[in-house]
Amino acid sequence: MGDALLHTTHEGRDDVRLPRRLLAAMVLVSFFALSVSSYVALTRSLQYQGRDEGPNAAYAIELSQGRLPTINTPVTTDAARHPLVVAGRTRMSDESHRHIWTANHPPLYYALSVPLVYAADQLDAPQLLIVGMRLINAVGSGLCVLLVGLIAFELTRRPEVALLATGISASCAVLVSAGGHIANDGVAVAASSLALLGTLRILGRGLTGRRLALVAVAGVAAAGAKAPGVLTVALCGAALAVALLVQDRSRRGVLRAVGAAAVATGLPALATGWFYVRNIVLYGDPTASGALLEKFAREPNGTWWQVLSDAQMWADWLRRLWTPVLGEWYVVFVDLLAVVAALGLLALLARRVVGGPRGPAGSGRGWLLLTVHALVVVVNLIGFVAGGGNPNDRYLMPLMPVLASALALGVVAILDLVPVGPQRLRARWATAALTLGLVVYGTLLFKRFADSPMYRGLLPDAHTTLAASVLAAGLAGAVVAVVLAVVLAAWPPAEARTTYAAPRPPRGRPAPHRR
Repeated sequence: MGDALLHTTHEGRDDVRLPRRLLAAMVLVSFFALSVSSYVALTRSLQYQGRDEGPNAAYAIELSQGRLPTINTPVTTDAARHPLVVAGRTRMSDESHRHIWTANHPPLYYALSVPLVYAADQLDAPQLLIVGMRLINAVGSGLCVLLVGLIAFELTRRPEVALLATGISASCAVLVSAGGHIANDGVAVAASSLALLGTLRILGRGLTGRRLALVAVAGVAAAGAKAPGVLTVALCGAALAVALLVQDRSRRGVLRAVGAAAVATGLPALATGWFYVRNIVLYGDPTASGALLEKFAREPNGTWWQVLSDAQMWADWLRRLWTPVLGEWYVVFVDLLAVVAALGLLALLARRVVGGPRGPAGSGRGWLLLTVHALVVVVNLIGFVAGGGNPNDRYLMPLMPVLASALALGVVAILDLVPVGPQRLRARWATAALTLGLVVYGTLLFKRFADSPMYRGLLPDAHTTLAASVLAAGLAGAVVAVVLAVVLAAWPPAEARTTYAAPRPPRGRPAPHRR
């Protein structure tokens, strides 16, 4: 079974390209997600503790003054320059929550925010720092949604699976809303997803300098934004080494594999390793998790096995991604999507077992990479929760590429079995309609959240009109995306053609004519 997975390829389809109109549709769906995050960024009151916004803003303030904070560095008390942060700090009853407890994270996201500190000072607009740091996270979260769709296409080479995976990711109201707060998750997961995408392209299309550079640079950003990015970098490097060694076991092949893995992992290590060494010196481990649990007197939530085997916790944790306020028909929608996708995946598995047509399953090596990545993320989360950490919904963001891709693949597999009309038209029209339904679902769920007491008020002088206009533009873009998908289904361009590369002739002979 393992060998079958490693050697499953889309024969003759290595050069399939995503149609430009469908890519544009996916960008518009991602813009819808960005518009929701932007609405939160422009309007919601500062969530000092609940979303770690106070210490995250204080981290950037410290960097702007040339200091790299520790988890015991006090949050700023300059009320004239940073009134919202100081007001949040004042409301904290214990001293631990008046410190920059997020200083265990590497500084990339906060370094990107330093210009906002200067701009807020120069313009005498303290709120600019809050909104600006939120929008950086929002852009990262929106990019995550697009990357999920691109990853789904690399896995299956099916445009309809890519569009539906993008829609599923955009409908995840909890993560999209979380993208509107001051947090490093958007930048971190976008960078990790980009590293995975680059690795998938090497596995499926071959090693080139440009693709390897993409993996290395994305790895630097992933490891420089959040500690789990280090695990992603190590996994991508190992995947490249194994895949290239299997492809060519000659001496040259071994050097090529080792060199590619060294570039993919070595550049991030050189760029960010100093910070993790600093954490080990200061706190005793690379992530300072033990020091933080001690700082806040957290009690263990059970053994590693107890957390792993708590099926109800995991089911609720995953369900809350789409239904933050459980009840009514929202839960039914999520359960129905999961059941249909599971049936489709079982149908694909059955077709493989009996030796029938394989359907849209795609690259086995790619699925293996994402599955191992998901397992690494889950194992990391189990240790964190068992030690006393809070199972925050946004910690599941790194699972979205494999989760949304699998759900979309299962749904499309069911659509392929429906004996109505041509398969291509049926699948594309149905996925376009489902994507629109997912956008509507996400909008209704977000409206319920924004109208609930959980939203906790607005920023002073909140730009509600601008926020509403951005959200309306996002919804309009999603409708245009569906129209583009429908038009593409009715009049498909020549997107599934494979490029013809004429063989290079020996010297002195004319090049052959293209067919």
